[in-house]
Amino acid sequence: MNLEDLGWNSFFEKQLSRHHDDNLTPARVSFQGRGLYRLLSARGELWGELGGTLSRELISSGDFPVCGDWVLADNISDSDRTVIRFLLPRMTSFSRKRAGTALGPQIVATNVDTVCLVSGLDSDFNPRRIERYLTVAWESGARPVIVLNKTDVCREVSRRITEVTALAPGVDVIAVSATEGSGIDDIRRYAGPGQTIAFLGSSGVGKSSLVNSLLGRSAQKIHEIDPSTGRGLHTTTTRELFLLPTGGLIMDTPGMREIQIWASDAGLDTAFEDIAVLAEGCRFRDCTHQSEPGCLVRDAIDQGELQSERLANYHKLSREADYIELKTTHSVSWVEKERWKKIARAARKLKPRY
Repeated sequence: MNLEDLGWNSFFEKQLSRHHDDNLTPARVSFQGRGLYRLLSARGELWGELGGTLSRELISSGDFPVCGDWVLADNISDSDRTVIRFLLPRMTSFSRKRAGTALGPQIVATNVDTVCLVSGLDSDFNPRRIERYLTVAWESGARPVIVLNKTDVCREVSRRITEVTALAPGVDVIAVSATEGSGIDDIRRYAGPGQTIAFLGSSGVGKSSLVNSLLGRSAQKIHEIDPSTGRGLHTTTTRELFLLPTGGLIMDTPGMREIQIWASDAGLDTAFEDIAVLAEGCRFRDCTHQSEPGCLVRDAIDQGELQSERLANYHKLSREADYIELKTTHSVSWVEKERWKKIARAARKLKPRY
């Protein structure tokens, strides 16, 4: 198995130069579960577990290797089991906010070249959700592509394509049908040799069906849409990386009903580039695009050039990003404050008594 076929490139080669040890071999995580990692390497498939030193280093951050990561493992030539010693830096990383009240990012996919944001053209079609996914996708560093699946059940495919193209300027939009096989080759062209594509989207949009179509076999289980709700059922529960018979790799991920963003203003402005460009011409630099005079964004809405729903979603995502930034900054300040408290207490204990 050739490392380049697994996605190895000059970015990772530079990281490898920092570890001069012939006893270590590069490998890519294709599956993770219960403390074990399935690895793809030049020697084929291996199973590995984290070394004690690496495990202790990663406990504080919780940033353990995930599907798509490159690691360095012991080069044990006569065994299919190994120990992971190092986690290499990521070229790209698709993250969302952790579920619940916990603060911090949850890594969804790493070292992906193209993120296919899959949306169904059935009753669950939602442009606002696509905008949310785009915001996080642009932040990842990977190239986003929007895949509109289920053309076989939609009578307004052309109108949907036009609608999505308008809200995602510069992003390729592909209409496909996993059940009929149409448009699959359009996706395959993004997965050339050494290229990794990942499918992300809500449950029931057809990600696993698309994976099966690209692989030419039933690698992933699929469920029908729940007739009582019209929504998809969770089928894929883990992330898994597959080698495509035509070259390249494809990653399937669990469905996400609502992705909580973990993005900066840069990701938001890229996803809403039309609003960002208009905002540059507003009379006031700190214009909120609400009721200020000389607001070009509001003018665009009045003239029918911009949807009010798109601006409302922009405001909503912007508030979420600001909240994350505020909480993160507060958390960092609190940690720093507590650190100096401990230093002061230690200093008092060391101070000689007369």
